[in-house]
Amino acid sequence: MLSNTRQLNILLTKTLSVHNRTCRTRQLFQSVSSRYVATEGNNKSVHSNSLSKPDHWLKKITWNKFFTGVPQLDALINERLKMESKKHTIENKLEERRQQFQEKQSRRVINEAGVDMLPDWLYSQVFNRTTRPIPPKNLVNISMEHLKKQVHYKKKNDNIPNISQFELPKLCGRTISEHFWRIGEEQAHPIRDLAMRLVRTGLSAMPSKTNWMLSPGWTRYEEGKLPKAVDHPDETILCFNSKTFDDYKYPLIACAASSAAWYSWISPCLINNDNNNSKYLIPIGNLNENRLFVGHDVGIDRLRVKEEYCYIGSNVNYLDTKSLHIAVGGICSRMRNDWNKYHKATENKDEQYLLQKNDFQKIYNVSSVSDLPDLYKFYCGQFLNDQRRDIFVNGTFKELQNKENLQQAIASCANNVEAVHRVFQRLFPTFLDVCPHPVSLAGVAHMGSMFLTTNKDWDKFISNSETTYKSLNESIESTLGELADKALKEGNKHEEGDPWLKQLNWRTDGKDLPEWYRQIYNKKSNKVRVTALSRIAPILLKLKWLNYPVHYSKQYGWVYRVPIGDKNFIAHSIPLDFLTQPEHAHYEARFLEDKSGLYYCIPNKVGKTNRCGSPLSKKYIGDFENGTLQSDCKAAEKILKFRAACTYWTSIRNRIKSQLIIYPGDPGIYNFGFDLSDDENIGILLPKTVTMGTITRRMVENTWAVATNPKEYLIGSEQRSMIKAPKGYKIIGADVDSQEMWISSLISDAEFGYHGATGLGLMMLQGNKSDGTDLHSRTAKILGILREDAKVFNYSRLYGAGIQTVWQMLENSLVNVKIEDAKERAEDLFNKTKGQNGYGLCKNGRRFWFGGSETYLANRLEEIATSSEPVTPVLRCGITNALKSASVNRNFMTSRINWIVQSSGVDYLHLLLVSMKYLIKKYKINARFMISVHDDVRYLVKEEDAYRAALALQISNLWTRAMFSHMLGIEDLPLTTAFFAGVDIDHVFRKEVDMKCATVSHQIEIDSGICVSMENILKHQKTLWRDGCDELLKSDSIRNIKPYDASLWKPYQPTNDELYLKAQSMSSIEEIRNLYNQKKDNSVTSIPNEMRHVKEEYYRAHTYQRLNKKKRVFEPYVETSKVEGQKNKKSR
Repeated sequence: MLSNTRQLNILLTKTLSVHNRTCRTRQLFQSVSSRYVATEGNNKSVHSNSLSKPDHWLKKITWNKFFTGVPQLDALINERLKMESKKHTIENKLEERRQQFQEKQSRRVINEAGVDMLPDWLYSQVFNRTTRPIPPKNLVNISMEHLKKQVHYKKKNDNIPNISQFELPKLCGRTISEHFWRIGEEQAHPIRDLAMRLVRTGLSAMPSKTNWMLSPGWTRYEEGKLPKAVDHPDETILCFNSKTFDDYKYPLIACAASSAAWYSWISPCLINNDNNNSKYLIPIGNLNENRLFVGHDVGIDRLRVKEEYCYIGSNVNYLDTKSLHIAVGGICSRMRNDWNKYHKATENKDEQYLLQKNDFQKIYNVSSVSDLPDLYKFYCGQFLNDQRRDIFVNGTFKELQNKENLQQAIASCANNVEAVHRVFQRLFPTFLDVCPHPVSLAGVAHMGSMFLTTNKDWDKFISNSETTYKSLNESIESTLGELADKALKEGNKHEEGDPWLKQLNWRTDGKDLPEWYRQIYNKKSNKVRVTALSRIAPILLKLKWLNYPVHYSKQYGWVYRVPIGDKNFIAHSIPLDFLTQPEHAHYEARFLEDKSGLYYCIPNKVGKTNRCGSPLSKKYIGDFENGTLQSDCKAAEKILKFRAACTYWTSIRNRIKSQLIIYPGDPGIYNFGFDLSDDENIGILLPKTVTMGTITRRMVENTWAVATNPKEYLIGSEQRSMIKAPKGYKIIGADVDSQEMWISSLISDAEFGYHGATGLGLMMLQGNKSDGTDLHSRTAKILGILREDAKVFNYSRLYGAGIQTVWQMLENSLVNVKIEDAKERAEDLFNKTKGQNGYGLCKNGRRFWFGGSETYLANRLEEIATSSEPVTPVLRCGITNALKSASVNRNFMTSRINWIVQSSGVDYLHLLLVSMKYLIKKYKINARFMISVHDDVRYLVKEEDAYRAALALQISNLWTRAMFSHMLGIEDLPLTTAFFAGVDIDHVFRKEVDMKCATVSHQIEIDSGICVSMENILKHQKTLWRDGCDELLKSDSIRNIKPYDASLWKPYQPTNDELYLKAQSMSSIEEIRNLYNQKKDNSVTSIPNEMRHVKEEYYRAHTYQRLNKKKRVFEPYVETSKVEGQKNKKSR
């Protein structure tokens, strides 16, 4: 008998490899069957000894069945083969499931409002969770009803970016909130620690006036030791101040102080008596160690520091007492005039005025203007003891070289340093109370490190602009001079009724020339000189407004005359009344004597109450182009365009010329730290920034932050493009799409807990410019204006502007609109957007808005603004003391609402900057921060790292948007807002990469850059690592810092009060009354009581959020039960 099948299995196992057992087995059986085809007839021969020697092993097989001579293996071998087949099947299924999972992860996720959200693969990385919260069904139902009324119900959006999957950097915490806390704390704590050390310590004793050494460079003064010359201060914490003349770009003296010593610095040009060679900067030394310099308006001092002109950057940070104060106790522009008047009355002890303006005392007691003497008086209660003449204001360079004057100047500078220290000791802890999040402090420090590069084209830019400016001005003056001579020859026409020439003073008083001509005649040059700003220019050009001659009134400025009874004229304003008192300075008899005409003001673009200073100013160019402003004189168009071309350069030329540009070869400057063999053509300039220059904490800078976009007709408007990247570097940046509008819509949607829940939110996310469904198009349609013009109306309304303000803006922008029509359009806009006002709807109830697309936003903003401690929704920065309810009651609402939106925009910027700083450091991206103007950020990046920097910017924007959504209680993010529409990779600084920047003063077009979408970035760069290695192999750069307390930074929890939410979506007061009547609640006795109860509970629970001054953290209100409340009362 042959042995059993198990023996065959053993033999096969020995013979065959594990990896290809199935294949080898098949080959073996095929070789057997080719030699022996078994049948029933030859079965015996197989079992006989006639087999060939190599095939003797076949005797050992038990042949159960025959199939073409190949033995059928028994069950065990079949099982083995089945297992191999099953293994392949499982692998195929796993691969199939993996592909299905990826498809599922990439599948569109659409929320309740029809908005595309982050796909699952991206959502889990951003929010560190796999399941998405579901908004309460009752709130969704209310939201859907609201959207149906606003005609925005489930509008589809097919313009969804197709983002391929990639790995994000791991969050440094369990939530996006903890992530930002940790990376912000890592960047902020070195600054905060140094600052608090300065707060807790005093300065060393100041040297007396006569002890200041008059030697070039730094001198150190340490108590008990002789003064000694040093290269630079060594301390890590210094109060700092520098001085120079207004027409000097370089510093002349400086003082610094620490707890250990005082320092003075004198420019060598003062000691060497070399006024022509003053290009000396102040050295400060060590850049590697964390250091802190504190000053007042320290942004100006920073640009005089030598070490700041280096691409590599440093660990030196600057804090500005001016900026810190503006955020804590600054005043808004609307208060400034009243504050100054009240301050003057206080100083003069004007009891009558103080009594009359008693309400302003609350504001005055908690705020101040931002000059150092005023801050010293406000925080320290003392006057800054320096009443002597300021030689830098009223003196000269030669006077400063006098020994006594120089010592006095240094002593004055030192007094400022001491004042800065005392103010900072009281101010900085308060700032930490007001802005408790570490990202806020780190963001302010980053904003103080701006850095711009240019080249020798900068000098050509100034030269070309000046040449063009002078040429056009000369052409204007020449043309006006010719017109004046022509008018003189046609003098007899004024008696024939020429409406322009008759306005001139033709009296000769016995002289050869009339009075008007003598006033413009220059005897030295023997010719007339008339500029575009001359009052006579519009008369010589014979300008007409609405086809009526213009006139000048001392009382009203430029006006136009309409004959009484003119049937073609449609009045858009009230006729002017002129003074009748001859003794008044503005009395003009000719207007009173004119019985056949009426006079109307030429509208001022700024406001109806403002006079028209000159119809030849640039703001009237549009009126000239559309025919509202006319002239039969052919030279008028030329002069108006030339005048407009000069206006921009006129306004900025002094600021441009005052920019301090540092080139290699300047004293002490050896290289700028660029990775270049030759940097001789590079120039560096530092913007003069006030990092928090407004009460909304926006940065203020008077040259680059206000620069216009290039326009062909504007001299010098190519200004921005003069900021150029060095060879081998790129300027990377983007501007946040509709940043503050999106923040506003998010605040609105937060009441329902999901994106697109309100009319405003859905318009922002799904609205389309092409089909007119976006916010700007809708507003333009309501007001009957262009979409571009509608933007200012939308932003002003969101910033709290009332219906009267919008009405006046519309009246000023549309010359031909009637007053009644303008008012009707403004009311229609408010009814459809902000809604109707429910004030007085319920007795003693708090007012609210209802029935509009922006109703929920308007109510929420007012609730925040009128709370006892208004804070921004995300980083919870507090409002200035001057705008708190305790100071202003319910006044200044526009400024307070504007603060919420704009200050939230600053939170956004700070989050973005902190995130970029973290990613640049972690992934060793060769880049540094250049500049930010509100919602626009730019970085200077080594060309090889351009796409890594672009990806980092996109990730930072994604994280920032997620942080906003998270803190407003929406744990999700729309895909359309997650990334920048495009990141600019350019070689110059400009608004759009394809702007040619060709102007009348710069006629050479600049090559275009590129704007890359997120899809394009991922084609080049799918990871932030330079070598593409696995991030898991890299350790996290965040150290074990101060722990994050999640209980102190809880996201916003919206009200679940259906009654109040439904009331806001109602279309009329009657609907709201019916709504409250239908509510069956035993505790409700009347509509007024219910309304008051709902509003008070909602207001109390969600807007009276307290900022704990001791812990400096945000503490949301926690509602307690009635039983617990009664127990607490009994215990008290």
